[in-house]
Amino acid sequence: MMPAMLDYVLENFYPDIAQLQTDNKFELMYEEIVMRTIKLAARWQSVGFCHGVLNTDNMSVLGLTIDYGPFGFMDYFNPKHICNHSDDGGRYRYEA
Repeated sequence: MMPAMLDYVLENFYPDIAQLQTDNKFELMYEEIVMRTIKLAARWQSVGFCHGVLNTDNMSVLGLTIDYGPFGFMDYFNPKHICNHSDDGGRYRYEA
């Protein structure tokens, strides 16, 4: 099932990679997913948006967020800012 799903995602959402003549299409797709996710989080941080639990079950293979909560905006710069009030250890703090 996994190869069929990967083929579907590759062909439907990453057609530029799908048409390449190479054996490492899935690796290239993974690298693109990682870069899209990195860019999304960086753009959020540039406007002070903080996702309280940004982990894999809140992201899609398209580099998009599918769940926004808990979240918050940083009113003034504080690298230790935690927008998830249940995150006592600061796992998802701004600087992490």
